Amino acid sequence: MDNKIVLRRKDWRKLFKKMRRKRIRRRVAQDRDRQLAEIEKLKLNNPSYVAYLQEKERSELLSQQQQEELSRYENALWMDREMEFQLAYKEKQKQFEAAAKQEHEKRSRIRKEFEEQMQKANAMKAEKERLLTEFRQKQQERERMLAEYLMGIDDNVATLRETIHSRAGANPCSFFSKIGSCRYGLRCSSDHQTPSLSELILIPNFFAHPALDDQQHPEYGNDLAIEFDEDELNRCYRDFFFDIIEEFEQFGTITTIFTCRNFEPHLKGHVFIQYNDMRSAAKAFQRMNGRFYASRQLHIEFRSPIAWTSAVCGLFEQSRCQKGKVCNYLHLMVNPVSKYRYDHFKELQSARSSRRLCERTPMIQRTWDEIENSIPSKTNWRWSESPAVEITSRSRHQSSRQKSPDQKESTIKHCTRDTNRERRSSYNSARRRRSRSKSSDRSDRHREHDKHRSRSPSNSMGDRKTKERFKSTQSNSRKEHRASDGLGKRYDEKLFTENRTIHYNRRSMTA
Repeated sequence: MDNKIVLRRKDWRKLFKKMRRKRIRRRVAQDRDRQLAEIEKLKLNNPSYVAYLQEKERSELLSQQQQEELSRYENALWMDREMEFQLAYKEKQKQFEAAAKQEHEKRSRIRKEFEEQMQKANAMKAEKERLLTEFRQKQQERERMLAEYLMGIDDNVATLRETIHSRAGANPCSFFSKIGSCRYGLRCSSDHQTPSLSELILIPNFFAHPALDDQQHPEYGNDLAIEFDEDELNRCYRDFFFDIIEEFEQFGTITTIFTCRNFEPHLKGHVFIQYNDMRSAAKAFQRMNGRFYASRQLHIEFRSPIAWTSAVCGLFEQSRCQKGKVCNYLHLMVNPVSKYRYDHFKELQSARSSRRLCERTPMIQRTWDEIENSIPSKTNWRWSESPAVEITSRSRHQSSRQKSPDQKESTIKHCTRDTNRERRSSYNSARRRRSRSKSSDRSDRHREHDKHRSRSPSNSMGDRKTKERFKSTQSNSRKEHRASDGLGKRYDEKLFTENRTIHYNRRSMTA
């Protein structure tokens, strides 16, 4: 059964129109080719057209030759450029090879240097481990010697008191030796000389309080002083002080306990504790080093004895420190116990007296002949060992030996009379100064009373009150004057009795 395609009329009509257009185009093309062939035959019969064709062929051949010459010229130029490029490429290749070689040498040098550095680092690490083992051995040996020292064996005291240098050979840090702490710490270029055993121990950052924290708080900002005032700080320090003295007084007699209230990190909360002897300080170091207080581990260090007059800020003691929080001298908390407080004026007076003793004119060295032939000079009893007048020359000693007991007694009476006269004159002058100051106070009270009376009426309550106050002050001043008179009489009686006892003792000695 043959398969026949049945088309619809519309599709058949469309295909039919397409085939008809194709036949029409073919017929038109054939007619056009026939007409062109006839026209070409007619042209070839024309000699001018034939000449035109020949000329056209020659021009085409000439243009073709020109194109070939141009192509050869361009090929030659390309070859020249290629040669130049080849030469440049070879030069660049040489440069690249030289750079690669240089880079290889550089890398090999860097690798070699790195290997040398690694060797040095390994050597330093081995040296560090060796030093660490030696330090641990020395620390164990020192702990053993310290234990022996605490047991009462003093054979290794010189070894225990050796000074530790942070930078041996450098100049000593003047601030560290004066204060006991340096703001540069281990980065300081000077030498920090720390004793291995001393009467003074330092506990860095022992006392902590938010009022001493100068950093910005996440909740309060820079206004911590509003939340934590001076009373709160003193109350916390009181509790802290009694906590530490309960522990540290177990090891020995304490002479000083100073706590810094500076804001600088290298001084904030530092506690200096000085014992009466080194053994007590060593006991405190052995027992308290490494312990915990308020979740903070204690790290105790020994310090050389400090001259507190040069370490403590005297202006802060007088509430006149201009540097404030950035001051690097010691600002001390006031201890609640009076025996551990720092008396700046007493310390300064003792330092000045010691300085005067150091700056005193040296003693004049004299020979025995000069002493024998010296001219007798008057001496002052204030600079002598006793109230009596000293006789320095040898002739006076001889004359005193030749004197009779009555003459000696008269001289002793004369000396005691002079001393009593001097003492009474000094006491009377002081009494006159007191009476002048009291009279000036009384005159001031009178003036104030008169001024008040002139301002207010006489029958007012204020006038009566001022009169009563004035009478009470008058009575108090009279009582003070009587008490001072009684004190003066008692002082005179005491002087008289002392002089009588001195006179009686000297009479017994001469007899």
